[in-house]
Amino acid sequence: MNRVWKHFLKNLAWPVCSLAYIAAVSFGAAYANTLFKGAGAFIAFVFAIAFVGLPVGVYLVREMWIDAKKQVERENRDMLNTIKGNN
Repeated sequence: MNRVWKHFLKNLAWPVCSLAYIAAVSFGAAYANTLFKGAGAFIAFVFAIAFVGLPVGVYLVREMWIDAKKQVERENRDMLNTIKGNN
């Protein structure tokens, strides 16, 4: 697999996973509504929390990972510049 395909599939992963997540939550809410007929409002509330809370949590963890990675790369670059005497 060449580099273009790797980058294309990596860029395509977020939209595909987002659509799969939306479908899973929708089908899960519909199934739970048929399973527990009397608790429709509670089920809707729980699935709304899952629908909003889980993606926000994943996004925050992803951003923290990217920030940590950039910080390490910046420290490595500074260390190499210090060793080379380019400071």
